[in-house]
Amino acid sequence: MNRSFLPTLGALSVAGLLLTACTTSSPSAGGSAAAEAGAVSTDTVRATIDLPATLDPAKGLSLPDFLTARMSFDTLLRKDEGNSLVGGLAESWEATADGAVLTLRQGATCSDGTAITASVVKDSLDYLASPETGSAAAPQVFGVAGTPDITADDAAGTVAINLAEPWPDMLTGLSMAATGIICPAGLEDPEALAAGTAKGAESGPYLLSGKEHGVRYTYSLRDDYDAWPQYADELPGQVPATIVYNVIADKNATANQLLAGQLDTGFVNANSLPRFEGNDKYTVTNEAFSDFYVLFNQRKGSPFTDPAKRKAVAQVLDRAAFENITSNGHGQVTTQLVANGTKCSSPEQSPVINVDAAAAKSALDGVKIRMVGAQILGPQGSGNVYVQEQLRAAGAEVTLENLDVGGWIGTVFGEPSGWDLTVYADLNFMGTMSNPLNSMVGPAIEEGGGNIGAIGNTEAAGALAEFRAAPDEASRCAALQDAMNSIIANADAIPLANDPRLMVAADGFSVVSLGGALDDQHYRITK
Repeated sequence: MNRSFLPTLGALSVAGLLLTACTTSSPSAGGSAAAEAGAVSTDTVRATIDLPATLDPAKGLSLPDFLTARMSFDTLLRKDEGNSLVGGLAESWEATADGAVLTLRQGATCSDGTAITASVVKDSLDYLASPETGSAAAPQVFGVAGTPDITADDAAGTVAINLAEPWPDMLTGLSMAATGIICPAGLEDPEALAAGTAKGAESGPYLLSGKEHGVRYTYSLRDDYDAWPQYADELPGQVPATIVYNVIADKNATANQLLAGQLDTGFVNANSLPRFEGNDKYTVTNEAFSDFYVLFNQRKGSPFTDPAKRKAVAQVLDRAAFENITSNGHGQVTTQLVANGTKCSSPEQSPVINVDAAAAKSALDGVKIRMVGAQILGPQGSGNVYVQEQLRAAGAEVTLENLDVGGWIGTVFGEPSGWDLTVYADLNFMGTMSNPLNSMVGPAIEEGGGNIGAIGNTEAAGALAEFRAAPDEASRCAALQDAMNSIIANADAIPLANDPRLMVAADGFSVVSLGGALDDQHYRITK
């Protein structure tokens, strides 16, 4: 992220997912006593999650952090179908030249009965934006230029956000789980907030009623809650009184427990899908999830300061073959750095570099490449191995560190000159074109910026600046296209694939993510 020597939120989110996969626990799913005895509860959903690192929404880094944040902390806005925004704690909003004014819904309260006033919202947003908090989400929400000025008018029920410079994605950012409103009881005791023990901190529908760290997290619906998002269409089914998140790292174990009736929903891997095909007792949904693309280190000493060598790497990588290795044909072959269907994206006009292995050999023969990869890329990092072998076939001398994500972060972000090439796994929580681009322009991370590969593409940086100042959506989309096309044509990054999120729900249960929001799952009981 900008202003700190940290990865972008997308990178950290992937990292959090994989670091939790190191746990060896695969407990049977928890739930009510009836459910544990074999009967299916009529008011409980038993789901899976990776291990959360914190229960403070502002300090979340990983997908499990944000899924738990959604349980207890409401955001001002939410995503609906078609990538539209609807009201959460805000009932209306108006964009200004350098921010927005949001009018709060009336009657919303914290779990201890405190009214959610404009001042309560302001204090929570100030905490999110403060450099002392160190929120990885803050620059995505408020932009990279500096801390916003936030004012509250309790009489009018309005909150005004004035940014250091225009940031078109701010309203979308206010729908992210990391922006969940923390009530005064949580802000008064950040340590208890992070541990989930700050009573009265919650602005959302569920309270953490049970916690076995590393095993399960149980959430119970508030009796007094009535601040549901204002979606265009009502979600079918009953809101569960209890949601039990079971920490299960092994996706094969998840599949086993689903089939045994010990779970109601869960994420599985592509290899497990045949076990559910043709079985009308289960519904499988496939959602775009993690964007995979090659990212080069362009610092002095790396071979990839040479654009011809970067182009040659693109010429030896078959995107369809890579997707099949990593996602078994269930993902997307991509020509941009975002999933197909992302707002403003235009995959058909991307200047993607075509495969030409013969041409690549003259540029790569004898080149020494230090490649690092995270093991999320296919089983045991098989996607990384594919890239390594393609480069070797072109004559390059490639050393591959196929690491767990902790090691991957330590190298890519902790040793900026210690690698030459990585396949980047980006969780685009914003769901925007600007999300990956912000990691490819401006100062390098060791200089306090967010530019992971120290890319010096001034054309892309200029186009992204035009995006920030553009007066309308058409102009913003055009600027984003120019920026991304420049990155791809210059081989600063090479799009490969989008890895899917495969969710299985047993008959009588549903899980819905509206508007492609990765961190906003709605559980319903439909039987």
